[in-house]
Amino acid sequence: MTYAAHMGFFKAFGHDFGKSPGQALGSKNYIPLTMLRTETLIRDAAMSGREVGDEIESQSKRMAETLVGQDTGDAFETLSYSIRELVRNVVEHAQTDRLGICSQYWPSKGRAEVSIIDRGIGLRESLASNPHIDASTDKQSINFALMPAVSGKAFKGASRRTTRGPWVNSGFGLYMTSRICRNGGNFFVATGDTGMLLTAGKGGKRYFNMSLEGTAVRMTVRTDQVAGLKDSLARYREEGYEIQKKYAEIVRIDPSSASLMLSEDFNLTCWDRLLKKIKVLT
Repeated sequence: MTYAAHMGFFKAFGHDFGKSPGQALGSKNYIPLTMLRTETLIRDAAMSGREVGDEIESQSKRMAETLVGQDTGDAFETLSYSIRELVRNVVEHAQTDRLGICSQYWPSKGRAEVSIIDRGIGLRESLASNPHIDASTDKQSINFALMPAVSGKAFKGASRRTTRGPWVNSGFGLYMTSRICRNGGNFFVATGDTGMLLTAGKGGKRYFNMSLEGTAVRMTVRTDQVAGLKDSLARYREEGYEIQKKYAEIVRIDPSSASLMLSEDFNLTCWDRLLKKIKVLT
């Protein structure tokens, strides 16, 4: 168990063996168990005059760069996008003061794994405020959480927030991330008494009995099969729209641009909108 001990696994739950979370320095291709404070992310964003989504974006890019050893390329873009969406999901929905994250990249195997856990309210309670779905069990809540545009905050009839922009909650993050992972990898999510493992192909869904306060996600990405992430996101986005049409009575077609594309694209879109507004005003 030396690997888990070095990553901070045992001391994370109080067993005095190995390193504490965050004690291992980390190095190229791995990030040991690290605790992130949601209030710190929010405070740092406010101090710099940014949205909390921008702060999460910066953190995710730094992690992805540590894993792959560069700040460009398909593997970097895939990991930074996926980490960003998973962390956003915790900050926006879990109602917890911290989350744990660890990850590793094996270049020779073309594989990367990222795990995130929180002790928040869980998916069932997070979706309870959505009157259009029956998320009364943990199994049902997992299935709804992985559908595009299903959220406990954004649904038909919910009051629309006055603030707009790429970080507005939309319920697309887990859907898009799980689709990326199923392209040769897998996606595991657990909350309450249920865990679900998604893999590619027929029969690619398995359930497990769990006992977890909060939510845990483990994604395995085949980095040798993620060429053209921008094209993949566009395809998953269109498939998500088709799913929305079938369930129009429970979802609201109002996805955030951040969940649907790479940051360079939605930032460019926002810049284009700003230029148009300036042109109209002048």
